[in-house]
Amino acid sequence: MEEVLKISVKSDFFDRKRELTFHPDFLEFDDNDRIDGISTKFEKESIANFKFGIKWLNGYAFTFGRIYCIDIENHNGKQIKIRLKSFYGINLKSLTKKFANIVDSLQDYYFDDISRKYLQDFSNNIEFKINNIEYNHKGINFKNNSILWEDLQTKNYRNYFSLSSKLDNTKYLLVDYMNDWNGTVIYSVTRKILMDKGLFEQK
Repeated sequence: MEEVLKISVKSDFFDRKRELTFHPDFLEFDDNDRIDGISTKFEKESIANFKFGIKWLNGYAFTFGRIYCIDIENHNGKQIKIRLKSFYGINLKSLTKKFANIVDSLQDYYFDDISRKYLQDFSNNIEFKINNIEYNHKGINFKNNSILWEDLQTKNYRNYFSLSSKLDNTKYLLVDYMNDWNGTVIYSVTRKILMDKGLFEQK
């Protein structure tokens, strides 16, 4: 992505508007409580992880709101946290659209390149790890389990996806987009490897 994209973020009714800037070389967010304060800025090469999802706000008898959550982390462990809150359906449509726009832009500006780097490593027969999943030319390893590429299947759901063995249903891993870092990277890298091997089955 070559162009600069700026998105106005307002966490809730009482919060001021804050600017989120997507630049080909950096990500910047006005997360300081002071208008004249210093924004948090991550250089592109320092961006390491992100996760996203929806936290539901439940009352005694019904759900009264939701919080759209997006967290971005750099290699030093510093985080940018973006929250979009809707109560009783107010601004729900516009916030849903903005949430999707931010997640898509993170992919386009930063995390698609991270996925491509992993895929390049794989094509060069370089072993690598995403979170706690180890990738090599034979398959993947996680939590003392190993699954060969020929035996690996993926299933995608709304908020998470699974990696599992076709032959042994005790070998599986659930990746939650909201609670696990880089869920979209894991999914896209795994799926692309399976597709290139002619092993991907849409489920």
